[in-house]
Amino acid sequence: MSYNANMKFLFLISAFLFFLNQTTMASAADVTVPTTNIKMQFNNEEITKVIELYSKATSQKFIVDPSVRGKISIFNPVDVTATEAFNQLSTALALNGFAISKENDTLVVRSARNIQRSLIEVSSQLPSIKPERMYTYVIQLKHVAVQNINRDLRIIPSKDGEMTVLASTNQMIITDWVTNLNRVAEIIKLVDRPTDPAVAKIVDKAAKEFRMDRGLKGNKEDKDGGREVHPPRKGTMPGFPEDHSQ
Repeated sequence: MSYNANMKFLFLISAFLFFLNQTTMASAADVTVPTTNIKMQFNNEEITKVIELYSKATSQKFIVDPSVRGKISIFNPVDVTATEAFNQLSTALALNGFAISKENDTLVVRSARNIQRSLIEVSSQLPSIKPERMYTYVIQLKHVAVQNINRDLRIIPSKDGEMTVLASTNQMIITDWVTNLNRVAEIIKLVDRPTDPAVAKIVDKAAKEFRMDRGLKGNKEDKDGGREVHPPRKGTMPGFPEDHSQ
């Protein structure tokens, strides 16, 4: 290849790299993040109206289930950022039993119970508290059997949450609001610990006494079908009130 051809080739390569660099910089500069604050001041406003106003202010696409209805109140003395506005919107929706899931670039609003079977986050990592959302959290227990947690702490999910356990792997799977999942994580952290030998003795003793007590009661209840049988009083028939007419 001649000298002139080499120079022409190098010039073309340089021009191409310069163009590529400029194009990349322009693309990064074109990414716009909402910086203007949003007015979030609603007194007993319809939920769909609040979602509509937020959508217009942020250019965020929403699909709202027909069952989403009700009113919410949000009070702010000053305008808030788009991020804070979404956090407040998600919390207000949760108070009414509605949650948000994301499908590509669209947010879908449905009842919390239905959205659990939809596209929500699933992880063994504890979620952030904001924004409020439904989340499936997988917890690995190390010291306590999940059957005991399921039996003794079955009320820890919220009214919209649900919990199941995998005995074979000693794991809990709980789907709930992220705020309650953070509370659940703190509870599990405190109870999932090695058992103190002294405490184990107390528990074993109480369990034995409980079984003995149940056994004694069971034997007593076996007699006469579990109740004392008395002969009917004079002038009465079994199952009928006493006759006072005479």
